Amino acid sequence: MLFDKLLSDVSYNDILELSYEKIDESMILDYKQELNDASIIKQVTAFSNTKGGYLVYGIAETGKGGHPQSINGIDKDTNTERLEQIVLSNIVPRVSVQMKKIPIPDTDRIILVVQIPEGQNKPYYNNHDKKYYKRYNFSATPMDENEIEWLYQSRFFGMGKLDRYMEEAIFLSQNKIPHDIQLNNMEGHVIITPLKIDGQMFEPSPEFGNELTELHSNRTRNCSDYLSSPVTPSKFGIKWDDEHYLQNKDSVNKVEIHRNGLVHSMKRCGSSGPDASKELDDDSLACNILQTLRFTASFYSKINYMGKVKIMVKVFNCIDSFLTDGKTKSPEARKCDSEEISIERQWDSWKLEEDHVLIAKDIMDEVSNYYGLWNSRLFD
Repeated sequence: MLFDKLLSDVSYNDILELSYEKIDESMILDYKQELNDASIIKQVTAFSNTKGGYLVYGIAETGKGGHPQSINGIDKDTNTERLEQIVLSNIVPRVSVQMKKIPIPDTDRIILVVQIPEGQNKPYYNNHDKKYYKRYNFSATPMDENEIEWLYQSRFFGMGKLDRYMEEAIFLSQNKIPHDIQLNNMEGHVIITPLKIDGQMFEPSPEFGNELTELHSNRTRNCSDYLSSPVTPSKFGIKWDDEHYLQNKDSVNKVEIHRNGLVHSMKRCGSSGPDASKELDDDSLACNILQTLRFTASFYSKINYMGKVKIMVKVFNCIDSFLTDGKTKSPEARKCDSEEISIERQWDSWKLEEDHVLIAKDIMDEVSNYYGLWNSRLFD
């Protein structure tokens, strides 16, 4: 059915099932016969301020809160790019949605399904009619002042909580590395996490970990260098961790998924060269970023998560290091004058796979800035 699959996989049969099974409107589902700009702005604002959900245009329901009565569709030439721009331009903070046009067989009409993630920067403001809306009693209802104030307080408290949680995850992993190895090497951390980390997104189990490993391997053909060890339980959820560094061996390779949806990869990306100078291997760091983006996309698709995510890249022990390709120093680069490299981005979770090269290039360009270069050599 519509609710248990990726939007890209939804077909007309799923729409028919809503009708056959008499699926009523709910907190996360609304049917609309007609489509207009004001309606979609209002409805997306309400869903974003509540639990997220689905707008299905082209269906007449039996009444308020009812189930599909007829599937009449809307104009097949509906411009979804224009609608997406209208949503982006009229809701503050910005909201990204997914849309899919589903043809109705033997007609020139379509069903338009709009999937809206639960907002992670609530409250969202409808700048078109100057109101805040929530989803209540099967409709978009204006919020009162107390509700708006509470959501603002939750937003700013949550942002600080997320930052502290990410820093703690990095600290706990970094702190396990023997001190002498930390002094002579450079570890790169890549974290991707939902902006809200209050709930549990999956139940850790060997079956879940093995299924995710297989899913990611099928998508990327070969992930053995990324997930280099069997999945095991951890304090936070599940992990793939070779733990060689605990025996002072020359390897750091850890990937961990937290129950709240945070993904953390820690891998070595630099070390002391033959002349005792520190060298950051930009190829290793970029590879970790690319692989973590794709792995996280696989994970989120498995748990059907959709929303904004925060991407953080940190590299420690960078002071006086040179930029290399793993073998030779970049002739144009300067020494890094910062103790650590820290870069953050926000992205839509469902675009991580599609945009993984774009994101990695953007981050690696900023890494190169630390070494006096405008751009990374890796994406020319």
